[in-house]
Amino acid sequence: MSYPWRLRLTHQGHSAVTLERDGRTFRFDPFDQPDEDDQIVLTWHECERAEGTLRAIRAGANPRVIAVPKLRMWLHEAGECLDSMPGGVIDKEVQVEAMEYQPIPYATPIEFVRKTKAALLSPLMAAKRLKGRAGLPEVNPMIVQLTLPDGGRFLHLNCSLHRDTPSDWLDKAAERFGGADWIVVGIDYGEDDAVLQRIGRFAPKHLLVTDLVNETRTEIGLPVSILTPTVDALCDQGLDAVPFVAGASYRYE
Repeated sequence: MSYPWRLRLTHQGHSAVTLERDGRTFRFDPFDQPDEDDQIVLTWHECERAEGTLRAIRAGANPRVIAVPKLRMWLHEAGECLDSMPGGVIDKEVQVEAMEYQPIPYATPIEFVRKTKAALLSPLMAAKRLKGRAGLPEVNPMIVQLTLPDGGRFLHLNCSLHRDTPSDWLDKAAERFGGADWIVVGIDYGEDDAVLQRIGRFAPKHLLVTDLVNETRTEIGLPVSILTPTVDALCDQGLDAVPFVAGASYRYE
């Protein structure tokens, strides 16, 4: 029996987003160990995003991974994996395109104070995260677009929209990927207004506003924000926007 939906999108916690369709399942930054036949997309080097893939490799699996070259090389050093360039056709069905972006600074002055305080209050958690980042290559994160066999486009914008997003990058990304059928956009902490001001450039048909950072921030004792006010404001702009929080799932016919 073929898959009954055109696609299903599920937020599985942390930064993990799953796209299920008739054919191979795509798992973006899986936190839990993926199934053997899944296609993994690693959008960045953060330890939580690589956790599930590393579990699979350490369990003796040989996962299929789309990532930038430095991440793929690092995974090869950790163990074998079937790799793919972040561009081209997967399984002769799905076209994959990717574009790097500049993330927000790891620690603005106020965030540096918050993270220092959190490390002092939870030294074991700070040590765990430092250990998890050990050896990880420094790479820029990616936005990724999948073009399905029926022509539908899914765009994962990650947390690329923030107050320091370069205008020339925004122009190029909107021209290249605008008008996608489904767009997932992450909101980094404190960047709600930046997303409100910029997401319209991508003219999404269906917009899923997601949290990709709150669970990690909560674990290390940092403040978090909620999505509802931003989603309401986007709906006021005339966009078909919904909140895409951990545990949420949307099916499209």
